Amino acid sequence: MAIKIEHLSYVYLKKTPNEVEALHDVSLQIPENKITAIVGHTGSGKSTLIQTLNGLIIPTSGKITYKDFVISSDIKKLKKIKELRKHISIVFQFPEYQLFEETVEKDVAFGLKNYGYKEDEAILKAHEALKLVGLDESFYKRSPFELSGGEKRRVAIAGIIAIDPEVLILDEPTAGLDPLGSKIILDLIVNLNKNGKTIIIVTHDMGIVLNHADHVIVINEGNIAFEGSPSTLFSGDVSNYSIDIPPLFSFCKLLESHNVNIDINKIRTVDDLFIQLKEILK
Repeated sequence: MAIKIEHLSYVYLKKTPNEVEALHDVSLQIPENKITAIVGHTGSGKSTLIQTLNGLIIPTSGKITYKDFVISSDIKKLKKIKELRKHISIVFQFPEYQLFEETVEKDVAFGLKNYGYKEDEAILKAHEALKLVGLDESFYKRSPFELSGGEKRRVAIAGIIAIDPEVLILDEPTAGLDPLGSKIILDLIVNLNKNGKTIIIVTHDMGIVLNHADHVIVINEGNIAFEGSPSTLFSGDVSNYSIDIPPLFSFCKLLESHNVNIDINKIRTVDDLFIQLKEILK
C-alpha cells in the first residue's frame, strides 16, 4: 500500500520569533514496492518529511495515511505509533554513531527486545538479519566499535531489518563511505527492494537517483517542486533545485542531440548505454 500524504505542513518553533515553516501544504503518494528518492538542497525539508512518516515528529497540519495508521496534528487520534514504526522504519544518516551495545549481535537484537521478543529469539533474528547484510558469524561477538564505517552501517541497517518493516527509509545511506562501501550498501538496498520492501532514500547523490530510483521527489523550500521519474527530472531544468545532472545522463543527452537513436528512459548505468549502442552498431 502506498503512503498517502495530504496537505502536510510542519512549523518549527511555532508561535515564537524564530518560527520556521519547514514543510508547506505537501501532498503526494509514495508508491509501494518501489525505490523513491527524496532530493533537494540542505534545509529544503527532506529530513522533516521523513520524520513525519513514522511519527517521530507530528505534523502541524495535514495528515499521513498508511494502511489503517493515520498521523495528524490531532493528538487525541494518534494511536499505535509504536506499532507503526514496525511497518515504517528509519535508518538515520551516520546511524553507526547510535551503536552502543558490547557486541554486534546484541546491538541488532536491541530493537527486537523493545518489541517484546525474548533474548534467545531476538538473538536468532539478529543473526538472520546480519546474514542478510553480508555479515557472518565471525561478526556476532565482535564489538561494533571495532568495525569499519561500512560494516557499522550494515550493522545499523541489520537492526532495522530484524524488525522486518515493510517500508525502509534511509537518510544519506552512503554518506562517508568509500566507493566499495557505498556499492555494498546500495546492492543491499536493491536486494531488499527486490524482496518486496518499499524503499525511501534521502540523498544528495544524483548518481544514486539515476541508477537506482524508480520515483523521485524534489523538495524546494518546503514545497514539492517535482515528482516523477529520474529521466523526466534530469531532462528538465533543475537549476533552481541545487541538483547536478549525472554525467552519464548528460552524455546520453549529448548523443541524442547528435541524432544517436537511444532510449534515454531505459539508461541507468554505463552497461545500459553500452547495450543500446551495441544494438545500433549491428
